Amino acid sequence: MVTTRTELISTACNRTAHALDWLDSSLIAFGAGDCVALYDPSTASKGIYATLQGHTKRVNCAQFARTETGERRGVLVSGSADGTARVWVQPSWECAAVLRGHAGAVVAAATLCLADGLAIAVTAGTDGALCVYEFRIADLADGAVDLEPVQKVDVGARNALAVALAVLPDGSIVLATGNTDKRVHVYARGGGSATAFVKALALDGHDDWVTTLAFAPIQPRAADAWASNAAIAHWAPRDVVLASGSQDKYVRVWRIGVASEQQGADAKAVLDAVADSLRTGASIGDAPLSTRAHTLAVAQSTYAVSLDAVLLGHDGWVHSVAWAQQAHEPALVTASADGSVMVWQPDADAGVWSSTARLGDAGSGVLGFLGAAVDATATSVCAYGYHGALHAWTAQDGAWTPGLSPSGHFGAVHDVCWAPHGAYMLTASLDQTTRLFAPCVASGWREIARPQIHGYDMRCAAFVSAFCYISAADEKVVRVFRATQQFVAAWHALSADYEPGDSDGETHTLAVGAALPVLGLSNKAVDAAHVQALRDAADDSHQVRRTHTDVVASAAIARAQRGQDGAPPPPLEEDLLRHTLWPEVDKLYGHPYEVFAVAATHAGDWVATACKATSERFAAIRLYSTHTWQPPATTTDAAALPLAAHSLTVTRLRFSPPAPTADRYLLSVSRDRSWALYERQPHADPTRPPDGTETYGCATGPYRLVARQQKAHMRIVWDAAWAPDARFFATASRDKTVKLWPVEDREPVDVDAAKWKPVVLAFPEPVTAIDFLPSLLASSSSSSSGAPEYVLAAALESGRIFVLVGSGDSGAALPAVWKPSEVPRSQTHAAMVRRLAWRPRPSRSVLTAERSWHLASASDDHSVHF
Repeated sequence: MVTTRTELISTACNRTAHALDWLDSSLIAFGAGDCVALYDPSTASKGIYATLQGHTKRVNCAQFARTETGERRGVLVSGSADGTARVWVQPSWECAAVLRGHAGAVVAAATLCLADGLAIAVTAGTDGALCVYEFRIADLADGAVDLEPVQKVDVGARNALAVALAVLPDGSIVLATGNTDKRVHVYARGGGSATAFVKALALDGHDDWVTTLAFAPIQPRAADAWASNAAIAHWAPRDVVLASGSQDKYVRVWRIGVASEQQGADAKAVLDAVADSLRTGASIGDAPLSTRAHTLAVAQSTYAVSLDAVLLGHDGWVHSVAWAQQAHEPALVTASADGSVMVWQPDADAGVWSSTARLGDAGSGVLGFLGAAVDATATSVCAYGYHGALHAWTAQDGAWTPGLSPSGHFGAVHDVCWAPHGAYMLTASLDQTTRLFAPCVASGWREIARPQIHGYDMRCAAFVSAFCYISAADEKVVRVFRATQQFVAAWHALSADYEPGDSDGETHTLAVGAALPVLGLSNKAVDAAHVQALRDAADDSHQVRRTHTDVVASAAIARAQRGQDGAPPPPLEEDLLRHTLWPEVDKLYGHPYEVFAVAATHAGDWVATACKATSERFAAIRLYSTHTWQPPATTTDAAALPLAAHSLTVTRLRFSPPAPTADRYLLSVSRDRSWALYERQPHADPTRPPDGTETYGCATGPYRLVARQQKAHMRIVWDAAWAPDARFFATASRDKTVKLWPVEDREPVDVDAAKWKPVVLAFPEPVTAIDFLPSLLASSSSSSSGAPEYVLAAALESGRIFVLVGSGDSGAALPAVWKPSEVPRSQTHAAMVRRLAWRPRPSRSVLTAERSWHLASASDDHSVHF
């Protein structure tokens, strides 16, 4: 029986303004592709531990419910571009209800849990409607139910971008929406479930779209608790405070209170402001300030709504506002497109709201923050930027320090591959980056480097050696990258799985670091002399930003002190963007169209590449020597011909495993439903050393076609994999089958004449990725043959993953009986799996000595699972 556990889920937050929310110290939820990711910020090694699946398109918003007092509840509402919202309930976080009613994408949601158990949810969509739902949490415990809105409000062409709910002192409910007409619209309804929301008023003041809203109910407190703080001393218990953020760069704070209690205080505040202006000659402010109190009548009560403060500090659009209710004073956290997150608190000395912290590195390349959330104590902040990475800060002794947070791709992940020693893995994504993940001391699997930040969508990658890989994007060129001394030193210091032999003898030939020149397109190597010249040219060493030499030195020091002070932390997002590039050392030309598949031999001496093709002329496979990065030559001094066997795009290339004969075969599969097998040829001059100048008697160079099966499947063949002993290989197709094909030692006279008889494994959906465990396993107790067992992983178009075990009986050409086990759906993907890759070596538990194998998967849902 196969048992599985998830050790890493890597993904990024979606590029929407309401995609992240904070429940308590151990749970943050955020939209990640079509899923909702759950992240534990309290434990460095846990990270993202689950994804909630159900939506069929991007999740635009994810917000926890609030109670009447503003406390957060374990009820999560997520809205998606598929036009639905879903309700997830703690502790199982199973989908309890599907909220329908929108004809367009859901962009914002808010939920209010009342004391009597009734929950009210409001969603805003691009269809210009507000949908109101009512349900009781206890009634949703039996499974997901479809709910229709109890009320639908048409807001017209001025769409609502944000919604917020709160309870007024008399039990009435107030709904605020931020719209594209630059106004905050306020709706109200009486207590109970029989009444509907009625438009009450509109608050003017913002000069651009209102993008975010947040309510904060003021709780009862001691009479003198805020008396010394003039900024909030007039706030009465059970007042409701609303913060609104806009693309006009301002944040406005509005107060809703009983009219008789507030009007006198408002008039005094206006008179004081005018008196100060007359006395000092200073302007009241550049921002338009409306001091008129609006009347809000609900049922039998009358409330006054007035502007309480205008917060100016951001230089870009304000995307997010979030309240934290502290015992001594409130705090407001705002996130902006200017690349900063600001923490605002009322200043008792000045009597106004002021920024107590400005978080974010202006030179980090974050490109602005789209949202931020704060814990209930206002001591921890989590924000996410344009690239989806989470940024965390913690306040201690008045100082805010950055902390670890998950990272991942914000586009579909098309490839994942392992370094030959299995110490780290590389992923390639349509977000135009490649990323390296490795196990770190005390913090689990983390992203430790971002070798390539490209200008084209990344399609595939393959390791040539431990410190060299090739990658292909939506361009005609294959690029070659090598690691830096900076990376090696940092990896040695961070890794929990480092062994001295893993260095592979390459370290002394590596560049110190890498940098992307201004207006440049390729990462350039930085050597020690160049770094020293930069340092010598500076008059003051403090003027020089953190250089690659500094990184190497600090990593070496950290490694030396590991036994004393513990392991250093993994790099933060700012470091990954600036200090972990690998230099590009060469480019491989020759393809007329975008490269689609790459592979490298296990010995690291040859690489194979193929591009998109619509005819046989362009579907050829090209080989390059890694010694010269040039195509091979023949005895006639002519360049070797490409390997031709297909008529459409080659989708996958795989070299046969190291045993029993390393890289003897090259296997290719194609959109034309066929596979082809190429066998390695000896050097034409065996006395010539393999230094890159070897020639071949065969016109195609080191490999030539020996077998081909046309129409091997009925649909596109997506993937292929070799059995660990190279006795057979497997192909996976859209026709919902995996076929196992034997490898014949004899050479057919006609490559198409062999009568191939595969073993067919049927699946319920198209199979998009497969991979064999790189080692035969000892026979399980349930096996009667006693023969070693093969393990095959197969992934489907829906994201499901199966692990199949077959007996390797030497008497049969192919294992005919396979026992399938499905990985629990909660651990797999929500969209098509593009690649599966087993780790080259197993891991062994220190406590139990139990061996376990790691399987990495990459998917269109923007995530990598491990």
